[in-house]
Amino acid sequence: MTLFQQVHAANMLSDDPVVDFHVLPPAPDAPAEVNLQTHGRSPPQESNGLECREAAEPVCPGKRSEAEVSVLFAGPVSRDGCCRLVCEIVKHVLYQRQQMPLPYEQLPFFTRRANEAVTSLAWILVPDRKKYQRALSDLDEVFQNLEAVFGLTVVPRVHILLGGSVVRPKELYEVNMERVALGHREKSLETLSCIRKLFHTLFVEDVLNELRSLPLMNMLLLVEGHRDSGIQWFRPKLNYRVPERCKKLVISLSCSPGSCSPTGEQTNHSDSSDYIWFQAPIIIKGFYA
Repeated sequence: MTLFQQVHAANMLSDDPVVDFHVLPPAPDAPAEVNLQTHGRSPPQESNGLECREAAEPVCPGKRSEAEVSVLFAGPVSRDGCCRLVCEIVKHVLYQRQQMPLPYEQLPFFTRRANEAVTSLAWILVPDRKKYQRALSDLDEVFQNLEAVFGLTVVPRVHILLGGSVVRPKELYEVNMERVALGHREKSLETLSCIRKLFHTLFVEDVLNELRSLPLMNMLLLVEGHRDSGIQWFRPKLNYRVPERCKKLVISLSCSPGSCSPTGEQTNHSDSSDYIWFQAPIIIKGFYA
């Protein structure tokens, strides 16, 4: 007995007849359609394959990447001014590369808050507060001894190494002052104006934000100075060679032509054999807040 006959017989014998319906087979030429929208899905879209190709591109870890930023000053710069510029670049690199939670000038504020009774409990709960205090202390010591180096010798270049080792760091920042005209403090540009010029150029070029963000790393500082200058705190690094297989950013500082006074100095050393690299004995370690 077919399904149609069973339903018809049930209607005849029952007081509540079963609803009658007809079962129609699908048309041979009309394939069954499935409404995907009733199941909460949208029809699949064809992929152009660009995402897969971009993800499949090989990345060479040893590929060299180098960029340069030129900062031109309108007049001579004093040695103290050059030292301040280097210190500001070190602070800026540490903050922009996410090695410090706040700019350097704002960090001592939290140290002062640690002595207040209201915030003493909050300070105790700050993770890695010992690393935080150690990093600030190490930075202050590096800056003080860096000022002494600039007072003893002309410094043509400074290297800031992030990550890895001194032989093969992950990132290298070079402050090149070979074309800076050094002058006496009274006849040189104001240090604050030089700092404003420096950061204006860095923000316009926006080179630090183009580099890939990295986790917490160690920072090494090396300066180039005369071998007989009497530098004591920084240790000679005679076998140091400029790393090549790393990301490198050169911040080239220079003065406009004709800005050097007759009594001024030039950081461009004539006999490079008398200049060697000195490394700071302290390793600056990044920290989180």
